[in-house]
Amino acid sequence: MGMLMRDLIADDPSELFLIEGHTDAVGNAGYNLLLSDRRAESVALAFTEYFGVPAENMVIQGYGESFLRIPTQEVERLNRRVAVRRITPLLR
Repeated sequence: MGMLMRDLIADDPSELFLIEGHTDAVGNAGYNLLLSDRRAESVALAFTEYFGVPAENMVIQGYGESFLRIPTQEVERLNRRVAVRRITPLLR
């Protein structure tokens, strides 16, 4: 993913990616929102450090437990995730 992002940015420096952090529904909603922000930040930092993706080409957003992939209030590993979206076409 990091290499693809880097290559797309090399071809078009205006490329923009949304890094979305998510959590499961266990725990306090405020804590989960903070955790999802940190999860997205960690992935964005890895893209920058390991693949040279410029930070200015990424937008970071945490959603906490708002968008559960598996609708459950129990511990669910699949809800703890980060998604990467290319949002350049939305801005044109």
